[in-house]
Amino acid sequence: MGEERSAGQMNGNGEKQRLAGIKKGLVSTGIIAIILNFLKPALIFLKPLAALLKLSKFGGTLVSMVVTVAVYAMIWGWWFALGFVILIFIHENGHMYAAKMIGLPVSRPVFIPFVGAFIAMKEIPKNAKEEALIGYGGPLAGTAGALACAAIYSLTGNPFWLALSYLGFFLNLFNLMPLGFLDGGRVASAVSCWLWIPGAVILTYMAVKYTNPVIFFVLILGVIQAYKVFKHRNEPEMINYYQIEPEFRFKMGLAYLFLLSVTGVGMGYSHSLLGNVQI
Repeated sequence: MGEERSAGQMNGNGEKQRLAGIKKGLVSTGIIAIILNFLKPALIFLKPLAALLKLSKFGGTLVSMVVTVAVYAMIWGWWFALGFVILIFIHENGHMYAAKMIGLPVSRPVFIPFVGAFIAMKEIPKNAKEEALIGYGGPLAGTAGALACAAIYSLTGNPFWLALSYLGFFLNLFNLMPLGFLDGGRVASAVSCWLWIPGAVILTYMAVKYTNPVIFFVLILGVIQAYKVFKHRNEPEMINYYQIEPEFRFKMGLAYLFLLSVTGVGMGYSHSLLGNVQI
């Protein structure tokens, strides 16, 4: 009898465990089903994007643009977010066009929300002259885009275009800061790497004043790069890389000052007008 009870109890316990396992499985399956049902719109949306990535050589650019516009739209609304991303796209295409003119293969722009966009160089520039020309192409095209927005505002009086022009001037002026991997750092290196010192001072002031983590990040990377360059500046490879004819240094210096002036004046003027209009 005792053995029969024990066997019965064991069978009962086994049945309970089996039922408990089935219940857990059903709960897990239900949770997964709920999650999948919740994510279904996103999954449906991602399918054509995945196909686009496979079929189109512009897929990465388009997908990253769509995602970036969607993120910025939560802050500024769809139209302003779209205009802002287009300005960044114009800037990056300036880099891409300059690289192609030199003969360096580069990737198409890829966008990252709150960081900007980038193009990857498939070959390293042969010298600081080529690097400066590629760096200059971005702010040149970006400033032209900001000027176009300012021109549209002058014709229409629509403050939407004034706000876009201000943002365009500001972003390109910031990129022209003479330090490290920023466009201005690449341009300044063809004039004199000593220009990185005032660039570091200005960025330090901005980082402390605005306590912006992105500025701190840019500053730290720029200082690290500047340290490496100055540390190895007497090595033959580094000397050859920064060996540039004086005529080019002079022309690049003038072109740099010109773009700094246009972006600085454009940003200041558009900012003063923004104070008198309602957006």
